Amino acid sequence: MTLYESLANQFIEDIKAQKLSVGTRLPALRAMAKQHQVSMTTATKTYDYLQQTGWIYAQPQSGYFVANQHFSNQAEGNIFPTINLQNMEQRDPKKFAPSNGYNPTSALFTPLGTSMIAPELQPTNELQRCIKRVTRRAGQQLFEYPEPQGEQNLRGTLANHFQYNHFSFLADELVITHGCIDAIRTAIETTTNEGDTIAIGSPCFSGLLDLLVGLSRNVIEIPVQETGLDLAYFESVLQQGLVTASLFSTSNINPTGLTLPAKQKQALAQLAATYQTPMIEDDIYFELSHQKQNALPAKHWDKEGYVLWCGSVSKTLAAGLRLGWCLPGRYLAHYLKKHIATGFGVNGLMQSSMAEFINTGDYRSHVNKTCLMLSKQVHQYRQFLIEHLPSGAKISQPQGGMVLWIQIPNLNSIELEKAALAKQIDMRSGACFSTHNFYHDCFRINCGWPLNFSSINSASSTSTSPDRNKKAVDKSIIYQQLESLCKLAHDLS
Repeated sequence: MTLYESLANQFIEDIKAQKLSVGTRLPALRAMAKQHQVSMTTATKTYDYLQQTGWIYAQPQSGYFVANQHFSNQAEGNIFPTINLQNMEQRDPKKFAPSNGYNPTSALFTPLGTSMIAPELQPTNELQRCIKRVTRRAGQQLFEYPEPQGEQNLRGTLANHFQYNHFSFLADELVITHGCIDAIRTAIETTTNEGDTIAIGSPCFSGLLDLLVGLSRNVIEIPVQETGLDLAYFESVLQQGLVTASLFSTSNINPTGLTLPAKQKQALAQLAATYQTPMIEDDIYFELSHQKQNALPAKHWDKEGYVLWCGSVSKTLAAGLRLGWCLPGRYLAHYLKKHIATGFGVNGLMQSSMAEFINTGDYRSHVNKTCLMLSKQVHQYRQFLIEHLPSGAKISQPQGGMVLWIQIPNLNSIELEKAALAKQIDMRSGACFSTHNFYHDCFRINCGWPLNFSSINSASSTSTSPDRNKKAVDKSIIYQQLESLCKLAHDLS
């Protein structure tokens, strides 16, 4: 047993003996290191171990606290939803759409279903002021077509912005797109043809599966579990030439919230180069880490240009802005040709306004606040579910983002989704995230709405009812919906 494991066990024994009760604030790292006469490295590893095994949780800028006792009793067991490895099989997503719930048409909108932050948490006033300033200065430029590759000022601003996170690239290497999904679509069309097979992570964001259905691409699913992506499995797929490209989320992955270890990201970039097989990196949650420092993308280790890195402000700021980007690497010329062929550039006013918003510092300030909020909020949702779900439930422990992935033994999540919709509760069954039947006992919920808000207005993009745009969602309603969802899970498991 290592020193940090031994020290961690001392804390665990104190928690079990209730010498440290739920919610107790633990000593700061430096104080703990001095108290136990260990190095800061050992102290950090101790708290990291306690977090990973669920005994404590971190509250950014506040410290470390003892987690819910109910969860602590489960902490020594496996807390992350698991799956069995599937056979390497090329599958046409279209053939599995009817039974696996792709393209769901929700007749309602509630905070638990769609992965997004409450609109009231967005810096609306600051953004409006930026747009007004840019509009006053724009003059004749408002009536001109924007640059096909994206406005130089935004590309340069983004290059400077990400350099702050130790991720460097040139403005001329970047292409501005209509959101992340548009960036990914163009990347897929640039690197593959209809009927080709793409390796994807499993579980995979349902929107990506919907996109692949529309583009007539086949898939092979590569399992993503608590330790990350199954790299050996993926390399065997590459060795056999079964795929033309790969499409992976790597940071704060939807629906699990996991972030692939840096060594895995580096390995993915190396595998793409070794087998000369393009990798499309969906990194839309890149900036929403619950840690102090954002993890670097796989693109950071891409020396040969085989990784096409895609991102957006849709999750950090507002999906309605429809602003995203791609670093296509060696595929830049072909990518740009595809991009230009499907449009005449991205809204110039929004591009200039986003550049202004970043340069004022308002964007970084907003993202920092959002990360703090999401870290706290995900923990609160998680603790609620631990207390109210059936025993044996396994809940992911996100490193970032805003979603939770839950697995309950003997649950039929499709039936749960139907029962929830009947009660006007929107959620996502595990069937939406795979072409296989591996997630029949899993579901995903969004944690982007703070539980302590007194009132939140929400609007449904799928609704044509003007009354729905005025629907009020407050703390009591969210609480009731979570409670009702947990009761349904009890009844159906």
